[in-house]
Formats: sequence, C-alpha cells, structure tokens
Amino acid sequence: MEKLSRIVQEFVLIEGACAAGIVTTETLEGGPPSSDLTYVLPGAKSAVSFAVAIDPKTIPPYLTKKDRLSYEQEYLRVSALASGIAFHLSNYLDQKGYPSVPVADNCVYRLESSGGLYDYAPDIAHRYLAVRSGVGYMGLSGNIITKDHGAAIILAAAVTTAGLVPTGPLPSEENYCDNCRLCMASCVSGFMHPKEKIHISLGNYEFEYSKRRHYGRCDCVCSGYTGLHSSGKWSTWSPGRYKVPESDDEINAEQARMIDRHAQWPEAPGGRYFILTDDKLRSSCGHCQIICCPDKNERKARYRMLTESGVAVQNPDGTIEAVSSEAAEKILKSMPADRRILYENLE
Repeated sequence: MEKLSRIVQEFVLIEGACAAGIVTTETLEGGPPSSDLTYVLPGAKSAVSFAVAIDPKTIPPYLTKKDRLSYEQEYLRVSALASGIAFHLSNYLDQKGYPSVPVADNCVYRLESSGGLYDYAPDIAHRYLAVRSGVGYMGLSGNIITKDHGAAIILAAAVTTAGLVPTGPLPSEENYCDNCRLCMASCVSGFMHPKEKIHISLGNYEFEYSKRRHYGRCDCVCSGYTGLHSSGKWSTWSPGRYKVPESDDEINAEQARMIDRHAQWPEAPGGRYFILTDDKLRSSCGHCQIICCPDKNERKARYRMLTESGVAVQNPDGTIEAVSSEAAEKILKSMPADRRILYENLE
C-alpha cells in the first residue's frame, strides 16, 4: 500500500495536477455527511484528492472586464482535465483490483436532499478531502487555497476500496490566509456570513471557514443572473441589476424571477449548460476564488482591478461590455421598458 500510495499521487501529478494527497475513512471520521466516502462507493476505504491550477494569465483580463471568454474557456478546460484525471485514476485502480469511482470536480448533487438539486448538497465535498490530506489550506471564504496558486484551482478526487496510506494536513501556521476579507468584499451576493463561522472536525483535526448563507445567493450571482454591487460603481460580468434580497427567505422567489428573465436575454458568446436550467450560463463571477492569491499586494491589485472595471451592460446583439456606472444608467434608461425589465426591477 505504501508503494501504491506513492504511485497514485504521482499519477495525478503526471496528468496535470499541481498538488495531491490521500484521505481515509478514518482521517475523515467525525466530518459532515459530504465527507462520507461510502456515499459514492460502498466499502470505500480511501480517496486521492488533488488540485489542478487555473492559468493566472487569464485572471487580470477577466477582472478588468477586457476578456471574459479566455477565462471561461480556461475554467472549462481545467474542470474537464480534473474530472478526466479522476476518471483515469479510477480506471487504473480498478484494473489493479481495487473497485474505484471518480468524483467529478463539480455539479453533482445529492438528489435525496430535502430541497433536491436546489440544496446544492454535493456527493462529496472536495474541500474536506483536500484540506485533510494536505492539498491546501482552508481559507476564510471556504475555498481551498494553495501555497503556489492560491484559490485559483479546481479540485477532484478518486474514491477507492484500496487501503491507501493517508497524508496529513499542511501546518496551519503556514496558511497565508490573514482574514483580509477581500473574498467577502468581492462578493456581490453576501454569500459568506461576515461574522459567523463553520467549525468542522475531520479525524481529530479542526478547521473553520465563514458560514454560508442561502446557497441561492451564490447561484443568483455566479450563474450570471445579476451582478451589480450595492455601490452601483462596479459589477460582475453579468448585466443583470436585480438586488439579492437581504432575507434568505426571499431568495427562492427572487431567484426564480431572475432565471425567467435571464432566459429572455439575447444570447451572449460562450456559455455552458448547467443541470438546473436548459439555458446556457456564462462565467461572470468567481471573484472570491480568483482574487485570493498568496501575494497580498497582488491580492489587493486584483481587487482594485475588479472595483475599477466598471459596470457590465448587454448590447442588442448579445455582446457584453463594461462602461462607467453613469454610462450604464443612461443605457438602461434609454431602453424600452419591455427590454429594460429583463435586467432590473422597475417596480
């Protein structure tokens, strides 16, 4: 098992991962339901967790609203690569005589959850496997952050019946997260609770991160339905200007209205399909992930890029561009009411 444990970590690094580690059912003991490996594979004993880095060259043009497509295409490439590596490793272990299953990078949810897909309850929460196995640290945002690539990574895993040898967490004193809160400042939706934290125990190791509010908050913004910051001075890549409700109890109804109106927008370049809608969604946010990097000066620079990037508006041909907040107001006011209501509430 020691030799196989070394091989499987090298396997994913050879195929494109930037970090890898191993967890077992014992090292995950006491964790949340989404850390239960046997949910995806009865008889599972361990899992190989790994990260694939997003090319940082695509981040500044995205944050400054000069180029959205390059980042979206890079994100999709890395997501497919991470899930593909998990598939390859699972096949490798299967052929070695250890039944295994790949765990895709994202968008696989537990259907038996009370709210179904809308609870966004993952089959396996990659962050728990990654932080416990030493792939990265837990950031305030709840994103896994790495020493070299920050939070600009995609996680995936392969769960197996092989009794692999676990790796330990990284030293907490080396975690570069200093609670700068730029992850929160860059989030239009208010998804992260500004004061409360979640505390979890994984095999006698304790971790914490900001408490999540209603997951629909993140969906409203990261799916591109809305994106204007409360200051009105900047936005995500979304031209939507609906306000995310203060009360979580109002999220579902407002989200449904956003989805309906978003379906009537002119089709923009790019996009991908997501399980909750038949309309293509486009990368428009992800700020908490790509602003967070080890160099604090670079972190601040990326945040400035975002807050000085202007406001997104959509042209009749579907293309999206950034303009000043003042120009955006004029563009919206010049629209016929039946088109303007697709981007903001007029009541």
